[in-house]
Amino acid sequence: MTNPVGNRLFTLVEIPAVVGLLAMMVHTVANAFSRTVFGDPISGTLERVQYWYMPLVVLLGFVIAMHRGEHVWADMFFTRFPAAAKRYVAASASIVCAAVCILTVAYSFDHAQHNRDIELTAGLTDIAAWPLTYLVPITFALFAVQYVRLGWKQVHDKDIDDSGSTFAVSPESDQAADTEKAR
Repeated sequence: MTNPVGNRLFTLVEIPAVVGLLAMMVHTVANAFSRTVFGDPISGTLERVQYWYMPLVVLLGFVIAMHRGEHVWADMFFTRFPAAAKRYVAASASIVCAAVCILTVAYSFDHAQHNRDIELTAGLTDIAAWPLTYLVPITFALFAVQYVRLGWKQVHDKDIDDSGSTFAVSPESDQAADTEKAR
């Protein structure tokens, strides 16, 4: 059973991540070309990559990976519990992770507000760095929602395996579970 609304919403998350990755690649190659051929690099390339492209690609990439179930499962601890307790241990861990994400949202939003107030720039340049600091609370809010959904799924889903991969927050595809079982 797929969730078309959730998939469409996460397409909205994927688009800026892909655009950021492509822009970073084009900008970096153009800078290297300009430096090599003309002896004059594009000013602010390092700052734009560091303060704009990388946060966009990395933070949104984490959210996308969790949504697709393509993140790493560390199940050494999880496999030691009896089958009856696994779902509750996994759900409890998800709720703790959601709580940590919510605390991170509160802290990082306050930090982003401060960065906006002081008009944070990238290094010694005039390139504004403060707008992307709002991406941190947005990302961790999405993580919190994903972890709450994951906890709900862990308690109510009847299928359970030793790796915990059945509990991945993914668009209900069997491909992620098949990949985990093949490993």
